[in-house]
Amino acid sequence: MYIPKGKLDPNIYYTDGGEYIVSTTGLYYVGYYHKDTLGGVWTDKTHSVSSIKLNLPKKSILDNNINTFNGNSVVLATITKKTQNPINTSINQPLQNALPPTPEDYNRTYFTRYIIKYKLSSELYFVETDKNEYYRLQQSSDQKYYYFSEVLWKISGPLYDVKQDNVLIVGGIIDSNKRSVQEAEKTTPGISNYLVDLTLYSTF
Repeated sequence: MYIPKGKLDPNIYYTDGGEYIVSTTGLYYVGYYHKDTLGGVWTDKTHSVSSIKLNLPKKSILDNNINTFNGNSVVLATITKKTQNPINTSINQPLQNALPPTPEDYNRTYFTRYIIKYKLSSELYFVETDKNEYYRLQQSSDQKYYYFSEVLWKISGPLYDVKQDNVLIVGGIIDSNKRSVQEAEKTTPGISNYLVDLTLYSTF
């Protein structure tokens, strides 16, 4: 949707999830976002035709989307139709311990995101965590209840692929992450609805 520059809030915001729902998928949004002067909230740092409207979740959805397990608050990405946490509390549950990229990661131009999806639900539930928690659950007796994805995530470099004579010279942030999401979708169905912001953590 086109919005004149004068109608846009110049500030850039960020959410770890649990604040806004992506209007096209019903999932909680994680990443940078911006606002217009009428109170509208949109994905991405700056407005473009590809920006997607973000909505506030219904209170009952937000309340039920926080699960306490062994004293830790676990935030789960979910579609708005779900009214309660579908994960059986008798099984191991992943903790949301995701870490941001380090300066070394930016020098390498990429880092790995560790994402877990609960299988036994018709809805989409994801938790993004760190490497230790990811492997702890993957090696537990309850690993059969989850999908696991290690997603290589481009965070610095050109925004789009750089090619010469149709040969890829440097992978772009958006194009590289799009390929990573497509690959992850093969083993974790629905993950493309979670990894919406392809420029998340980038300098753009």
